[in-house]
Amino acid sequence: MNNYKYENIKRPVPPTRKAPPKPKMRFPLTAFAALVWVFCETLFYVLVGITSSGKTWLYLTLTGLSMGIFVGAVLELIRNLKARKIVGAVVLTVNALLFCTEYFVFRSFGNCMTIASIFMGAGGVATGFTSVALHLIFKGLWVIALFFLPLAIFLKFFDRLGPRRRKDVKPDIRIPVIKIVAALVLQLLCIGIISLGSTDRDKLSKKYNFDEAVHTFGLTNAFGLDFLNEAGGGSGIGDFDFSEDTQPKDTETEKAPETSDPSGTETGDAEPPKPVVYGKNEMNIDFAALAESAPSDAVAKVHSYVASLTPTSKNKYTGLFKGKNLILITAEAFSEEVIDKDRTPTLYRLATKGINFTDYYQPAWGGSTSTGEYSILMGLIPMAGVKSMQQTIGLNLYMTMGNQLMREGYNSLAFHNGSYTYYSRNKTHENFGYSKFIGMGNGMEEGVQQKWPESDLEMMQYTFDMYADKEPFSIYYMTVSGHCLYKWTGNSMSARNRDALEIQGIDASDTVKAYYAANLELEYGLKYLVEKLEEKGLADDTVIVISTDHYPYGLEKSESWKNDKDYLSELYGYEVKTPFERDHSRLIIWSGCLEDEEPIVVDTPTYSVDILPTLSNLFGAKFDSRLLVGRDVFSDAEPLVMWTNYTWLTDKGRYDARTSTFTPNEGVTVDDGYVKRITSIVGNKINFSKSVISLNYYNILFGNQ
Repeated sequence: MNNYKYENIKRPVPPTRKAPPKPKMRFPLTAFAALVWVFCETLFYVLVGITSSGKTWLYLTLTGLSMGIFVGAVLELIRNLKARKIVGAVVLTVNALLFCTEYFVFRSFGNCMTIASIFMGAGGVATGFTSVALHLIFKGLWVIALFFLPLAIFLKFFDRLGPRRRKDVKPDIRIPVIKIVAALVLQLLCIGIISLGSTDRDKLSKKYNFDEAVHTFGLTNAFGLDFLNEAGGGSGIGDFDFSEDTQPKDTETEKAPETSDPSGTETGDAEPPKPVVYGKNEMNIDFAALAESAPSDAVAKVHSYVASLTPTSKNKYTGLFKGKNLILITAEAFSEEVIDKDRTPTLYRLATKGINFTDYYQPAWGGSTSTGEYSILMGLIPMAGVKSMQQTIGLNLYMTMGNQLMREGYNSLAFHNGSYTYYSRNKTHENFGYSKFIGMGNGMEEGVQQKWPESDLEMMQYTFDMYADKEPFSIYYMTVSGHCLYKWTGNSMSARNRDALEIQGIDASDTVKAYYAANLELEYGLKYLVEKLEEKGLADDTVIVISTDHYPYGLEKSESWKNDKDYLSELYGYEVKTPFERDHSRLIIWSGCLEDEEPIVVDTPTYSVDILPTLSNLFGAKFDSRLLVGRDVFSDAEPLVMWTNYTWLTDKGRYDARTSTFTPNEGVTVDDGYVKRITSIVGNKINFSKSVISLNYYNILFGNQ
């Protein structure tokens, strides 16, 4: 019985042992980060369509690996996993935002901008660009998603990145440190490879330009170079080439008067007329002596550079406009194509009855309107994008036309029919030599309807009486009617002038028609202005100067401007491929006193930086031609048009710095050292432009004068 009892006892069944879970696959954090940076660089280049050489792909790959390994190793040094995850997420978010921002900037303006320039121009979102920004973001959601994909992967699989944490084992910090060292070695290797080629090496500092750095080295490298150049006070300060062959040529120191006799005599017995000896446009400043007593080596080098230059000659046009009034206009997105005998008769009259410029350019300086204004007003190259204008705040701007004329007792005012604080114009423009700057928000709204964009005609009508009876006057207008977008809806000027007879019958797309319609408002404003000047008997004593701020980038094929095709090429009538084709425009210098004279034609290459020295000569002002980058177009100084990436154009040919290719004009041959000589001159002018701002150079020379 007892046996039965024990035999029937149910014994517990031991639990079935489950196989231990397989460890989750892990991935090195540094390898993940390295892939992220290489992925973002590659994606950016592919999306924006930058054509790059094999060297560029090598540069961005090495830098991408270096940056990724460095970030991953730094994250591994953070022992707290929660903190590591937060820091990693922040870093990847910032990285994605930078790449997205530069993508949209490139798609909008055709070039990349420094972060400082982007933020300084960001106020435009509140002044007419809100719909553009929202449209851009909506259309580019897929791009944003691609750049933020690494962040999503990081957050989703964070627990699988890096080695498994064991609480009983203290992390070995030597491994992350070794990785950091390896990252630095990779970057040094990249710099070493760059340094092997003189062309790319110069772009690191001497010829540094942010957009060019992006094209050549990749976006990550460009951000690093921008930081280093800013930390160093800007590259190229005082870095001049003093070799003799970098002298701009000005061969005409004297000029014979015109005569009907090719031999220079009317009769065989008469003596040839004595040549007219013109002086130089220079001031009584001993730059060589100043160099010896300069407070710093950088200042001494700038003095020595100026001393090495030959001042340009005065000429028969010197003082042609002495004592006359000046109305200087920077016309928003104006182009030569707007000028038409029937459609825009006032513009046609001003362009053909004054000084006729047939080969004029306004380079796209990488900063939109602000840099175009800067080049016109300062006569220097804007080397810091949008920040160029802000850098002038508090500086001595002795050489500007406004200040030159103000010293001669001119009444001066500056006007803008856009926001008066945009680009900090409320802080900059009075310093250019204007007693008051009036825009929308500090007075202009009293006479101009608040629309987008606002009317140039209404601005002219409202402001004319503020200065017309206060001769001599020096007036500056920055217009806005020609601003994009060029659509029948959303652009008040295009809509206002849609049914104007002037645009009927134009064989063009609606987008190009809308561009023409917007620019009709400038035509109407100028018509009013000229008529009022004639009515008051001021036309013969007033000079009107008109230049664009930049090419009509709102016509380019771009999601930013809601364009599904290249309307810029349609406007120009040819496919736009190079900056030479893109940046051509028209400069207008007119006065009623010229209308009955034979038109003065300037057929050599000219650009916006030439406006200031040319006007200084025409107005007979006391100025030193060596202190401006451009040339008086009536002197015999060599014609030169240049871009910030060292691309240039002369009367002999054109040089594309991106491809290191010189193309001579038809029938022109140049000597072997020509390209090197002009490129050195370009470098000197760029470095001088930087030096004037960074050293407040005009203040050193003129102080409180």
